[in-house]
Amino acid sequence: MDYKFIRILMVSICLLATQVNAASKANYEVVLKNNIDPQGPGSAAIVTQGNKTLFIGARGMANIELNSKLTDKNVFRLGSITKQFTAAAIMMLQEQNKLSVKDNINKYAKDYPTEGHTITIEHLLTHTSGLANYTDSREIMSQRIQESIGLDQMLELFAKDKMLFAPGEQMRYSNTGYVLLGKIIEVASGQGYAEFIEENIFKKLGMKNSFYGGRQIINNRALGYTYGEKGIANASLIDMSWPHAAGSLVSTVEDLNIWYRALKDGKILSKQSYEQMIQPFKLNDGTESNYGYGLGLTKINQYEAIGHGGGIPGFATQAFYFPQKDIFVAVFSNADFASPRYIAIQLAALALDIDIPEFKPAKVDSGKLKAMMGTYKLASGSVRQLSLENGKVYSQRDQGRKWEIIPMSENSFYFEGSLSYFVIEKNDAGETVMNFYSDLAEKPEPAIKI
Repeated sequence: MDYKFIRILMVSICLLATQVNAASKANYEVVLKNNIDPQGPGSAAIVTQGNKTLFIGARGMANIELNSKLTDKNVFRLGSITKQFTAAAIMMLQEQNKLSVKDNINKYAKDYPTEGHTITIEHLLTHTSGLANYTDSREIMSQRIQESIGLDQMLELFAKDKMLFAPGEQMRYSNTGYVLLGKIIEVASGQGYAEFIEENIFKKLGMKNSFYGGRQIINNRALGYTYGEKGIANASLIDMSWPHAAGSLVSTVEDLNIWYRALKDGKILSKQSYEQMIQPFKLNDGTESNYGYGLGLTKINQYEAIGHGGGIPGFATQAFYFPQKDIFVAVFSNADFASPRYIAIQLAALALDIDIPEFKPAKVDSGKLKAMMGTYKLASGSVRQLSLENGKVYSQRDQGRKWEIIPMSENSFYFEGSLSYFVIEKNDAGETVMNFYSDLAEKPEPAIKI
């Protein structure tokens, strides 16, 4: 046997593998480079498959004033990604027989008004309770959000809001509901929310860079930014007593990878409890929402995705887990105007080998553009209006905002800063059809020109 030949072959294979890995890493880095100003606020990102890290990195500044660059070790506010930790805490307590998700919330928050309705813990978990969302209050968000407030005092304030609908009638996002879940966790466990999360999740899983984010000193904490009157500015202060169980936690992309994998592997909850968390909720009319317990359910191209985003003054976050390929992607940004979801989907597309259209402007004859303008009706009855104004094309869904769209061929358009696009073509019946591809969808949503 020619051992020399085998050694040369093995070295060649190793070199080839190194080159492939390097190329893959370079592709991920290009996504960050194309989307992030290195001298402004930035993002940290991670992509993993099983126990293998496909990419981890960062671009931009952790602190612009100090010229401190972001790294993947920086700590960010999670915003609403916190909600899945809250939901998992509820499931832990259910496994300990200290509560049931079918319990009436008044068992734990006795005086909270429900206007004669029965609101269950499950209604709070799935945003189907009918409770108002306190972050919609202009008074709270503009005047009180910087004040420290006690949990009971906060709930007394929220209790003044009228319910928006009967429990289970619809899904409508409610941070109020998740603050109430924080109260339920404290009553059922006998521990403060922060203490419960840190002891039963962070310490147990070795998430050493994850905390209930208050005013304490946290090593490697990234500074948060927003847009001010003169451009990028420091984000306004928010006292973290307000987000509480709805959005108070801070972490790193690496720690969040630990969390997602522990959650789905049954290291923190039983597999049965996890499956309960990722089931869509059935509304009173029998239809299903796209949300489980603190986790959103969506589809990117042909792949099911479980995840959540977050937005809080100075920060925006996004995480996805793709169970079919065991791939996890997270992007944390230290600017509340950033689009981590847009970046995360591009990173996921690389990992999942999904083709991304080349979104580049194309010159199209004005006569051809005019021929495509008009009203397009979807099967749901919703309509999208295309209009040509001062040489620019706009799209408006029902009574929503007008968005400028950019031609990328003679019959296709894209939304800048988005992975959504549409193609206008004739169907077999000779009708003009707008085929809309949302977030790299494999199959389009058609709308017929009327």
